[in-house]
Amino acid sequence: MNLKAERQNLTEFPELVGVYTVISIFDNQIETLPAALWQQTELRILNLSANKIKQISPKISNLVNLEMIDLGHNQIAEIPVGIGALPHLQTYLYLHDNSITYIPDEITQLSNLEYLNISQNLISKLPKCIGNMTGLKELKVEKNQIKTLPVSFGDLVHLQELNLTNNLLTVLPETFSNLKALCTLHLDDNKINELPVYITGLKYLSLRNNNITIIPQKITSMAQIRKIDLRGNQIKSIPKEVMELEYLERLDLRWNPILKIPDFIDALKERGCLVWV
Repeated sequence: MNLKAERQNLTEFPELVGVYTVISIFDNQIETLPAALWQQTELRILNLSANKIKQISPKISNLVNLEMIDLGHNQIAEIPVGIGALPHLQTYLYLHDNSITYIPDEITQLSNLEYLNISQNLISKLPKCIGNMTGLKELKVEKNQIKTLPVSFGDLVHLQELNLTNNLLTVLPETFSNLKALCTLHLDDNKINELPVYITGLKYLSLRNNNITIIPQKITSMAQIRKIDLRGNQIKSIPKEVMELEYLERLDLRWNPILKIPDFIDALKERGCLVWV
């Protein structure tokens, strides 16, 4: 049985009168959750997003059949460790746009989870053992306060898309070179000063508004790259090695103090690459 009470301006949780596999009450005005919710052990999908919820009970661990949870756009400050005890949680876990300051280590027990969104919170660090979440394919952490990343990040070997925009990062762990499946990397609005050319499988890289000063000759190691966005850095020259990036479709270097635009940029444009300088 499904319970859907979406966009109804509810202030109280609907009465639970049966056994449910789907409960979706997103976009209401609900602040508290009933004890009966944590007895719905057949639940597979739980969508509580866009309410005014401040607390999630530790008894969420009772919902052992959950496959997807959306708690985004609420006022939650703490994630119960019980989330890590949900064996079937493998599709989505949305925790974005809350007031979360800390991600418990127990969340890394979700080794089959494919999508995790913890963006728009107050998180200053990630669990050291985040590399245990080997099922992750997409991870969104933008708009937090993260300064460093755990070395174990390199164990996320199935990760395809990573968004770390708008944090306080200065460097990436060398173990990022192990992320062979990573295709898309967003690092805008950080404090990074080196281009991560050792992530060789990237197809899309965005590093706008950082502190990068040079494009290294080793950029040729990113042989699969298609789009590079380096707007708003401190780059002064463009090396001829970018011509060797045969799949490059877009190169954005606007708002950099480039001293001279080299002649080969015209040849890059002629072969179909969109270049902004």
